[in-house]
Formats: sequence, C-alpha cells, structure tokens
Amino acid sequence: MMAIKLAIPAYFGATVVLAFEFWRYSLVGGLIAVTSNASNYSVIFFFAVAAIAALLLALIWFLILTGVYALLLKFLWSNPPQWLILPKFRSLIIRDFGILVLSILPIVAVFAIYILFVSSFKQTFADLRTPRLTYDIFLLRYWWLWFISAAYLYQWCIKKSSVHDKF
Repeated sequence: MMAIKLAIPAYFGATVVLAFEFWRYSLVGGLIAVTSNASNYSVIFFFAVAAIAALLLALIWFLILTGVYALLLKFLWSNPPQWLILPKFRSLIIRDFGILVLSILPIVAVFAIYILFVSSFKQTFADLRTPRLTYDIFLLRYWWLWFISAAYLYQWCIKKSSVHDKF
C-alpha cells in the first residue's frame, strides 16, 4: 500500500525521471572515469555535478508534490483517513525519497545491460547525452520493477524499524 502511495509522486509526478537522470549521469560518469585517461576530469566533474543537480531537483520536486498533496488533504477533509496521511517530514525525506531513488536501480540495471550488451556501445553512447533514450522503454515499460522494488524496500524498512523498536 505504501508503494502505491509513493507511485503518485514518483510516476504521476514524474519524480522518477529526475531520479533516473541521477543514476544515468552517475553511470555515464563512472564509465568515463573507468575507461578514460586523466585528461577527462572536466567531463567527469560535469557528470558528477549533473547527477547531484538531478538528485536535488528530484528532491525539491518530490517535496513540492507532497506539499501540494498535504494541502489537498487539508482542503478535502477536516480529519483525513489515517492511511492517506503523509509520514513525518524526516521519515518522508529519508525513507520515502530514499526508496523512490533506490527503487529505480533495477530499471538502471536493465538500462546498463541494454547499453553494454544488447546495443552497440558506440551508437548508444551518443544517445546517452540526449534525453530521448526512450524513457518510455526504461521507465514506463519497466514500471513494475520499480513497484516491486519499492514494495520490497518498504517491507525491509518496516522490519528494520520493528527490530529497533523492540530494543
């Protein structure tokens, strides 16, 4: 149920696109760092800054969407149902946004396998710099990977917190 609630700002709010950009820039920067010589530090720095900027934009957009959601709940209900209420701000940032970003890793793995093994690397490397590298394939066709990993990560977080609550 929590993964379904997270899917609203993730997929309908397109936060997953910015988080995917974070992983994509990180992947490309890592590939360049591993495969190139020392003269490409400026390119590696660009990808590192772009990855951090994409992650910050994803966080800001996530917070805007959750703020609008919270205002909408207050507008519609004086006492909203418990299952619709957002968690506390710290939990929202650490747990929910972290799960949103980490749940994209299986899609990034499919993306990396596609880049490295399925298509020719030179042809696709040129496409890496353009956002037309088919978000519909990697984000919309594999949404179920995101959903399964988000549900698993929520379950893991709940188990982890229940173990800490016992002690």
